[in-house]
Amino acid sequence: MPAYLYWGEEDYTLEKAVSDLRDQIIDPEWAMLNHKILDEPDIKTLIETLQCIPMVFGNLLIEIRTSNLFLRGGKKIFASDSQFDKLINILEDINPSVHVLFITKIMRDSGKKIDSSLKLTKLIQKTGKIEAFNAYKVYQEKELVDWINKCATSKAIKINKDVALFLLEKTGPELRKIESELEKLKLNAIPNKIITKTAVASLCSSHENIFMLAEYWLQNKKTMAVIELHKLYERDHPLKIIATLQTLLKRWLKIKIESRTKNSFEISKAVNLHKFVVEKDLEKLKAVSLEKLMDFKINLTETEHKIKSGKLDAELALILAISS
Repeated sequence: MPAYLYWGEEDYTLEKAVSDLRDQIIDPEWAMLNHKILDEPDIKTLIETLQCIPMVFGNLLIEIRTSNLFLRGGKKIFASDSQFDKLINILEDINPSVHVLFITKIMRDSGKKIDSSLKLTKLIQKTGKIEAFNAYKVYQEKELVDWINKCATSKAIKINKDVALFLLEKTGPELRKIESELEKLKLNAIPNKIITKTAVASLCSSHENIFMLAEYWLQNKKTMAVIELHKLYERDHPLKIIATLQTLLKRWLKIKIESRTKNSFEISKAVNLHKFVVEKDLEKLKAVSLEKLMDFKINLTETEHKIKSGKLDAELALILAISS
């Protein structure tokens, strides 16, 4: 059965994989006829479409974009077990020239995953292909810098490690945004094709609010921290902000603990971060005790629980946590 399940938080790499699969399967001359996209289909539409055969010679690709079908506890589209059994039977006996691609995008930092215990998931795992497209986390500088370098090379431009890290600080870890900024920087790099820190500072949009918020929080500058928090509310949900702050705190705790016995080079190896990043963090953490960092983490975890349990309004809960 030529069936696939692509899922994950990083929609940039996911969509690229979808595009690559289309190119492999569909004859471009017959793409209008042999390519169907279903967006959150009902069961009747899904079954009818899967029973199609290619209109002409070649393969038929059916893309099914669904947010619930493969998630534990998600809303299902089946009214009865017989409908589900019919779908399974169709997939097991589907025409070899019909390729079925299920696509499930996951909201960033939601922590959701596909349910590997579902019969449909197991069927695709056994006879087809399941591929996850995980988003990079803020602390994965090494992996992100490697990705930036590969992307820059594909655009015939050069960027050194320090500039790549600076770009990462400006944009955040979302690959689509990084790729867009590199395209902008490429136009500015003519004729030498080298990306400079000056160019990044002047041309790239900023993701710095979350880092500024974290630094103000560390420095006990509560008013400034709340101001940055309100800026973040314009584009991010409080739970997403908490997830990023938790990631930063986890990194800082590791560095603070390692700094008791190691120098910056040894710490960089122990925590798998660039020495440049470790040294910047050590400077920030000079006046912050390990106990204070632990208090921050406990406070943030309690705030997340209050939000998820509905005890407090999300925005108010995070303001109280930052200003306490």
